[in-house]
Amino acid sequence: MEMPQIRPGKVRGREPLPKVVAFFRDASLGNAAIQLAGQLGVPGDRIGVTPPERMPQQRGMIVVLGCPSEAILERVEAACRRLGGEIHRQRT
Repeated sequence: MEMPQIRPGKVRGREPLPKVVAFFRDASLGNAAIQLAGQLGVPGDRIGVTPPERMPQQRGMIVVLGCPSEAILERVEAACRRLGGEIHRQRT
């Protein structure tokens, strides 16, 4: 495997994003939430997933969605609730 190339320079303006952490008892609903979050404006590189294989009893899914704005956060949170997710906000 090749070593990644690192470009010189300082990264600016990378404030931590508010996150929605949602637990879905059904992984298929978690997948639907991921697809919907992308349509609502969540960048693909700000989506984290704990798949069913890493969950106790091999069931469910945890989805972490980093939202670029408060308005998007509210919409994503509401969408996850409609899909049956247990919501937790994380602000770092």
